[in-house]
Amino acid sequence: MSSERDTDSDWNQLGESDPFWAVITDERFRAGRMDATTREAFYQSGVTDIDQFHTALKRHFSAPDHFEACLDFGAGVGRLLVPMAQRSHQAVGVDIADSMRAICQTRLDELGPSHVKLVATPKEAAAFGPFDWVNSFIVLQHIPPARGIVLIEDLLAMVSPGGFLSLQVTTHREAHLMPQDTAGPARKLLRQVRKSLFPRPEIGQITMYDYDVSQVLALLTRAGFPRFVLEHTDHGGHHGYMIYAQKVSG
Repeated sequence: MSSERDTDSDWNQLGESDPFWAVITDERFRAGRMDATTREAFYQSGVTDIDQFHTALKRHFSAPDHFEACLDFGAGVGRLLVPMAQRSHQAVGVDIADSMRAICQTRLDELGPSHVKLVATPKEAAAFGPFDWVNSFIVLQHIPPARGIVLIEDLLAMVSPGGFLSLQVTTHREAHLMPQDTAGPARKLLRQVRKSLFPRPEIGQITMYDYDVSQVLALLTRAGFPRFVLEHTDHGGHHGYMIYAQKVSG
């Protein structure tokens, strides 16, 4: 019996119930508290993040001011996708959650860009590639590494020769955030049996996963990214790295 959560279902439920808070877990962005001012503050935070990522790619790899095509994996409600689209001729946002993509499309309709596509999977996105900038931030940390590693491989394959990558993964957490389950084997078995016999619907949960950074960097090396720059990230005691890299040309 697998204990791995269905994180795709989690995020679709979160997109229906509390979409902005699910992206940034700040109480200002709770569904019941959001107003026009906090909504714009939410989206402005995406502009700030993309400015930071773009500046890092310029500083370390001489990235251009404007891109031909870019991709945001885990686009959610469009927080990062919109400012990325403003720097490119074509933009694609990938998000598995129908509910999140619906909100993102509403945002795009409000702003009017016609060069943005929304799709559910990297496989669908590949039809619009390759991309000279692929980004993913605070997304893979919510996907079990066994799946996430495959997704990273897919994303790396879609970066065009000479193209750029900004990719964030979590790698470790502070002691108080470590999973704690002191139940013995008998209690764990009883819990599994009870769950099977009396299943209860679960609301979407935000689950955090840690990646082996050496495994991720090995993927980059094999995919043609010989040099990368890592910047430490810390989200409430969940530590990781923002990885900036450029794919070799030819």
